[in-house]
Amino acid sequence: MRIVFSLFIVLFLAACQSDQSTDIHNQDFKALKVFPQPLPLDGLELISKTGETVSVNDLAGNYSVVFFGFTHCPDICPTTLLDMQKINKKLEQNNQPTPNFVFISVDPERDSPDVLKEYIAYFNPDFKAYTADAENLKKLAATLGVAYRVEDHEPGAKNYQVDHTAAWFVLNKDAQRVGIFTTPHEIDTITADLQKLVQ
Repeated sequence: MRIVFSLFIVLFLAACQSDQSTDIHNQDFKALKVFPQPLPLDGLELISKTGETVSVNDLAGNYSVVFFGFTHCPDICPTTLLDMQKINKKLEQNNQPTPNFVFISVDPERDSPDVLKEYIAYFNPDFKAYTADAENLKKLAATLGVAYRVEDHEPGAKNYQVDHTAAWFVLNKDAQRVGIFTTPHEIDTITADLQKLVQ
């Protein structure tokens, strides 16, 4: 009886996972591009805005919208975070669940946890902000398909440029990559897509 019951539980959980995967592919999203299969991000460490070293699983339990950039970014990063704040506000005003909005700096040399905490607070102190050491950043970027390049500079220099992907990556409640919002980012369209996704 125990074997039969255990088998039933395994099949039930598999069916639930299958249903979750099927649901997202059956949704009529306008901007969100859904990948064929969820992509696990296991074994990758991040440094949070509070200075804690955590795994990517720190994002588990809720959907997440992840953007890569750096705090010295003159245009794309502040514009993106303002757009995320507008989307978050629209969802809250409609009494809808909100995903994690996540900023990951690819410039750990200048973006310490204190810098990240102060920077993200300008937009929304509830937004999550992380960086990582060079090795973990490269692993995360390679896994997700994120392109970035830090301009050559002398150690300790403060003025140098960083090029980075402008796309937003969507993670499911298991902190697995499931989709992407490519540019341009239309606030109303993305808000509607996220409303469908997180319900």
